[in-house]
Amino acid sequence: MIPDFDRYNTISKLFWYYVNEHGDDITLWRKQRGAWESLTWREYGQWSRDMGNALLACGMNRGDKVSILSQTRLEWVVCDMAIMGIGCVTAPIYHSNTEEQVFYIAEHSDSRLAFVEDQEQLDKMLAIWEKLPQIERIVVFDKYVPNDLPNVTSLRDFMEMGAHYRQEHPNTFEDRIEAGDPEDIISFIYTSGTTGHPKAGIINSRNVIAVIRHLPDMIGVEKEDLSIAYLPLAHIAERLLGHFNKLAYGNQTVFAESMDDLPHNLRQTGPTIMFGTPRVFEKFYARIATGISDATWLQRTVYQWALNVGKKIALQRTENPSVNVWLRIKGAMARFFIYNKVMDIFGGRIRFMISGAAPISPDIIHYFNWMGIDVYEGYGMTETAGVISANRPGKVKIGSVGQALPDTQIKIAEDGEICVKAPQNISGYYKNKEATDELLHPGKNGELWLHTGDVGHLDEEGFLFITDRKKDILITAGGKNVAPQNIENRLKTSPYVSQAMVYGDRKPYLTALITLDEDEITKFARDEKLLYQDQGDLSKKPEVVDLIDGEVSIKNEDLASYETVKKFRILEEDFDQDKDEITPTFKIRRKVIVEHYEDLLNGMYA
Repeated sequence: MIPDFDRYNTISKLFWYYVNEHGDDITLWRKQRGAWESLTWREYGQWSRDMGNALLACGMNRGDKVSILSQTRLEWVVCDMAIMGIGCVTAPIYHSNTEEQVFYIAEHSDSRLAFVEDQEQLDKMLAIWEKLPQIERIVVFDKYVPNDLPNVTSLRDFMEMGAHYRQEHPNTFEDRIEAGDPEDIISFIYTSGTTGHPKAGIINSRNVIAVIRHLPDMIGVEKEDLSIAYLPLAHIAERLLGHFNKLAYGNQTVFAESMDDLPHNLRQTGPTIMFGTPRVFEKFYARIATGISDATWLQRTVYQWALNVGKKIALQRTENPSVNVWLRIKGAMARFFIYNKVMDIFGGRIRFMISGAAPISPDIIHYFNWMGIDVYEGYGMTETAGVISANRPGKVKIGSVGQALPDTQIKIAEDGEICVKAPQNISGYYKNKEATDELLHPGKNGELWLHTGDVGHLDEEGFLFITDRKKDILITAGGKNVAPQNIENRLKTSPYVSQAMVYGDRKPYLTALITLDEDEITKFARDEKLLYQDQGDLSKKPEVVDLIDGEVSIKNEDLASYETVKKFRILEEDFDQDKDEITPTFKIRRKVIVEHYEDLLNGMYA
């Protein structure tokens, strides 16, 4: 049964509704000591209540900020519910952030307490703690007994503190939840920061509920579904789809052990729905492509036949939902020989997958559709609590990001910028009025429109198509406007390419910096019997340069002449977050990369 969103009008109230009304239902799974262990809503609630009471015992007051510095794991969401439950504000930090980046967010958010995952994350905090006098205590998730470190507490001791506090204040946590208001700030979500320091989007319950009351029904999520959480919960996408979304239908979530363990965990748990960024789907596509290249002649022939059948089925469905009998028979055979093997990579039970957080190449979506797996691309941003529009069952246009969420209005400004008016729009950025004023502009009637910074257009059926980031559009010396992300996404469909940055503003032609996918290029080198010292050495090998040259030529084929990459350089290493070249969500920071490789880029125009 779907909860009454008007009665349970905060995230914490929705959470406590499931704890009280569906307490015996399983909601979360994690791997402990080699076995998958479940958690019911009641257990989830008890853990969060103890943690919330411990925060109260530490003197946390309504509106205080608490940081979480951890990979995605069960303790993360328990902490989040505890923090929000007592009226405090969660200020997440990416586990991959450097000490300097951790310091910026911890200081900027005014956090008074920090939860950290393990010794590695604790070391980051200890290195900067002297500069963070407002942080009064650090709590460590992993089993850890701090020696002579005052105000560093193990999670077990912290939970015991909460249990003792509850004995003296038995209903305080529940009372705090009941007193919550939809306009109360529940979290900051720090943006990727592609053009400077990340900004803290101010999120309240009204923003999140405006999405989760509609999104599950739009895309067809059911109570029986199992999703898998593995992307950073510090990002709005996983926070929404792997954490908040279950408060609409009460479906289950399994926590992957890590990104590296994801393929293994998928096969073990068999999720029915899965969210991923384009890079995730590109990696799976690359694995399949290289696997096929290693197959026997007969296996490759059967695979190509099945792929062509999938193409014909997809084409016929766009014209008529009913596929003819002979093609259905071929499809069943293709499913037996090929499609099911692709499905098994994702655990064998996938009903559909969702792509978001960055643009994905339509070629990737087409490919998985031909293999019998629907991938729905959606669009949103931190500033819209994760969702603006989405493709959905029965309403799909590949290449678009779908139609608007209910209660969401989209308009295209004169310069092509996408603007949104919706209840999920944030009220602004924490401690940054200038950026808030750039984000939210009053309309003719005084209503606020959020300016996304993306350029695009709406078709006659309301499907939204995104061209690129407004600030990223290149204008060549010939006066042609070029969207670099589209070209970069094409290049990244090559299994050998990890990242690409297209360059050429005010230049006579386009060039690109390309980084290699370590796994696939190493396999290529082994097959070609190339001797090399390291990846830097490998990137200079003539065979590798010729390989990438061939890949670039293939990707250029369907582009207009002014969009083609005329020259490229292969970098010795991938773009690095520690060097600020890439965000935690793998978005490239163009300005930083151009500064780091200015000579290399200019050399391609000599």
